[in-house]
Amino acid sequence: MERTRTPATRNRWGFLTCQGKRLLKGLMPKKRKPMSEKEVALADPAALGLAAFGATTVLLNLHNLDLITATLTFAYGFFFGGLAQVIAGLVDFKRGNLFGATAFTSYGLFWIGLSLFKLFEWEGLVAADPNELAAWMAIWGLFTLYMTIGSLKVGGRALQVVFVTLTILFFLLSAAFATGEDLVLKVAGAEGVLCGLSALYTSAGLVLNSVYGKRVVPL
Repeated sequence: MERTRTPATRNRWGFLTCQGKRLLKGLMPKKRKPMSEKEVALADPAALGLAAFGATTVLLNLHNLDLITATLTFAYGFFFGGLAQVIAGLVDFKRGNLFGATAFTSYGLFWIGLSLFKLFEWEGLVAADPNELAAWMAIWGLFTLYMTIGSLKVGGRALQVVFVTLTILFFLLSAAFATGEDLVLKVAGAEGVLCGLSALYTSAGLVLNSVYGKRVVPL
């Protein structure tokens, strides 16, 4: 019986022949095409960002009302209030949502900066200057004011309440630091709790409406 001759894949010097290279190429796994933008499904990060913002805002303003201390609050402020919002903002940049990206990264970095400042203050490395704090709160108030105007276009009533109350909160805090009036700080604390709760409400609405596939919580 005549034996079938197998094509040589190597020459006498041990190098692959053309036939061997084709055989080796056929055995190698094919590269997968990268997923297109439409194939990459990114969840809406607003629920995460609003939950992080809302929870830390409520607790910080309970501290302003002298109802709790703020040691754990500022620790969570760095990671949950800060880092979680920055992550939400970066996802919104990926999704092409300019408003959400600007809001979440800005307020996330606000919380990280505030938490670091309190840490340095506790260590005795810096001292709080009321006038500087008042100026910063005023700047954040101006930023939030034009974001509030933007929310009238991109968001529902719930989101608009978050931004309106946050604008008021920053200007109240600015006035409290500038005047040193404890009563103004207490008013800001009460208004800040309302702001944080409105953010948590909006976050809950986004999660529940998405999970149930229908309008469970009015937004």
